[in-house]
This record gives sequence, structure tokens and C-alpha cells, in this order.
Amino acid sequence: MDFVAAGIFCFQPYCVTGELDPPANPLIQPQFCARFNDLDNIGITGRHYSGFIMLGIQVFNKPDEHIFFKDECLEFNHRWLTEGLGVDPDEITYVEDVWAGGGNMGPSIEYFIRGMEVGNMVFMQYKTFHDGSREELAIKVIDTGIGLERVAWIYNGSPTSYQDTFQNAYNYFMSKSGVHYNHEIWEKFGPYSCTLNMDEVDDPEVAWQQIADKVGLPVADVRAAIKPIQEVYVILDHTRTILITISDGALPSNVGGGGNVRNILRRVFSIMKKNGWWEKLGMEGFLEIFEKHKEDLAGIYGTFPEYKSFANII
Repeated sequence: MDFVAAGIFCFQPYCVTGELDPPANPLIQPQFCARFNDLDNIGITGRHYSGFIMLGIQVFNKPDEHIFFKDECLEFNHRWLTEGLGVDPDEITYVEDVWAGGGNMGPSIEYFIRGMEVGNMVFMQYKTFHDGSREELAIKVIDTGIGLERVAWIYNGSPTSYQDTFQNAYNYFMSKSGVHYNHEIWEKFGPYSCTLNMDEVDDPEVAWQQIADKVGLPVADVRAAIKPIQEVYVILDHTRTILITISDGALPSNVGGGGNVRNILRRVFSIMKKNGWWEKLGMEGFLEIFEKHKEDLAGIYGTFPEYKSFANII
């Protein structure tokens, strides 16, 4: 793997097998994750990203050291939602499922708030093999993954999660680009944006028309208001992912994971060119977006270390 796509990656396989001890047990970590399989949904559904922060809760129950498992985990997560965030219990739905990945599997409990999945409590009990067989893990692992951006979205009640996530970067880009944000349409559009998930929708044109009917406006007007802001969100999402991946040692290239970094950077350049935004920002202004991302991330990551060749790489 070139990038961490989920918080549990940091502990597979050695902490799961017991060869290494995790840094704490139990532990909580906000782990930046990079995924490149949802690019068509970014900026439109309100919740998809190429890079996002997964709030992880990990527990490693050894045969001679039981920490806590299913019942306690469910209780703690429920208390966090209701007592910590003040979510009405009637707005929370728990769904039992099975999760598999990284050679492990086990039962899971997903939780949804007002229809949106916010977190998933996975109880890894088995090691899996290519022939479909499995065996009990000696160490029973809790892997809870929570979408931190989605929590902010639920908590703030915004039309999408992007403005909460990219606040400084968004305000900067909008001030330089001169793009108009139609708040009234986005307020109406937000609750239905999930229906434009390109992995699930059969006919995007039909989905757009259905949203327009619910918003009460011609579909052309809705799309005209949504499209430019969607592309702003794509730029902000991609540049934040580029900032993290390059800062963490990756380079844009034509092979491996570096190809993903180059792909989303070229995509940003293309959107900038199509909309005439290079003329508004220039390269110096474009590089400032990365500095604004650092401000938005400072509460979690603190001060970013200096990376002298970053601008030259871009």
C-alpha cells in the first residue's frame, strides 16, 4: 500500500497478530486517509473526499488482557453521540453487518444519523484466507472508524460538509475567484445531494431532475448554481490531499500511488484553466491555498514542518 486508506492500516498486521504492541490500548487517533475511488462524487454528495480524517477507536484484546469489546463499545459510542454531541437518540439508527478487509473480518455495527453513516464499529475476530476459510484471531480487535468531517456536518447543520472542512481555504478561494455561492439553492439542494452518488445512481439526468422538482426550480438553474461550487470543492479537496501526501513523502509521478497524486493535481489544473481561475489567482495565489489548508488543519496537526521544495514540486 502506498497510502493509508483507513485508520486500522497503521496496525495491520503486526498489532493485530500481537507481534507489536500499539502505542496505547485502547487508543483514539485522528488518521488522515487517502482514497482515490470516489473522485466523481467529490464536491457534489456533501460527504465524499479523496482525503479525509478518520477518527479511529482501536482496542486490542489479548487472551490474558481483556480491555473491552462489543457491548461496551456500543455503549461508549452511543453515549458520545447523545451526551457528547447532543444528538437525539431517535435520530440514530444502528445496523448490524459484516466487515472484511486486510485479511481480517468480523461483525460490525454501523450507525447512521438522519440517514447518513457517521461511524462503523468493527469487531475483528477472524483471520481470512483466499479459499474462503477463516480462523479465530487470538487478539480480538475493535476498529471503529468515524468520519470526522461528517461529524462536523451533522453538528453544524450545514448544506454540505465541505465548507466546514475547508473554511479558511474556501473563504480565500472564493474571495480571489469571484465565484458566487447561491446559498438559497444549496440549502435546498443539500439534503438531496446524496442521491447523486455516481456509484449508486442509475441515471444521473433523472436524479438531477428529481432534485430540481423537490427544490422547486428548473433543473438548468439548479445545475448552474451547483456546478461552479462543486468544482471549487473539488479543488479544495484535492489540494488538501496533495498537501498531506507530499508532506508525508509522496511525489507526483507516473507510477504507483504517485500516479494518483499527479492525477488529482492535473485535474485541479484542468478545472482552474477551464474556469479562468488561473488569471484570478496565478501560481502564487494557488500556492496560498495550501497555506490556508494548514490553518484549517492546525487544530489537529499543529504547525506543519517546513518543506522547502513543496512549491517547486507543484
